[in-house]
Amino acid sequence: MTLLSCITALTLSAVVIYSPLKLLSDVLLKQAEIEEDILLNQNMNRAMELLMRAIREAGYRSNQNSKNENDIQIKQGGLFRGSDAIELMQDLPKHIAYDCMGNVLSKERTRHRKSYQHFYLERSRNDPRSAILICQSLDRQGRLHQAELLNQVQYLQIHWVNPHAVDISSVTPKVASGLIKISLGVERKSQAGKGNTLIEQVRLVAPRHI
Repeated sequence: MTLLSCITALTLSAVVIYSPLKLLSDVLLKQAEIEEDILLNQNMNRAMELLMRAIREAGYRSNQNSKNENDIQIKQGGLFRGSDAIELMQDLPKHIAYDCMGNVLSKERTRHRKSYQHFYLERSRNDPRSAILICQSLDRQGRLHQAELLNQVQYLQIHWVNPHAVDISSVTPKVASGLIKISLGVERKSQAGKGNTLIEQVRLVAPRHI
């Protein structure tokens, strides 16, 4: 077999196997993106559940003489890309309850006999185009400590809404109205270089004790 014949055979072989290899590569990339979307959604669900649990328990009063009108404080804008933050307090409940880090609420983990949790975004040190969802609570000495709940966050919006509105997106009062809307967006970076994908979740939650 001459050198020309070898080169020709190799070229034809490359042409024949290129399409199947390209198809296999695309399939593997798509599978990886689907798996990452599933993982991101699971992480978002977990972060949302922790935030919703804290909101539901906020404002609990161990007796009727304690005050709770300031136990839910929503801070509009001022953070990463105009995102919101929320501070939540409650009297120490009689039943077993947990903070956003999984710690059992106890007398040691209170200030002025109230537990405290704070959810907000902090710009990522590794990727300044995204943020990290942070949760703060109190340690056994009553001092603030924090944990990272979710990476690759693009925005966090928290609003009081009118529970009787037909379109809840049209009414966002600044005062307590009995229902809170949480909107969370996380970006998944495309491995195929075709642009990133924004994954969004919206939840409604009502505090039990306000």
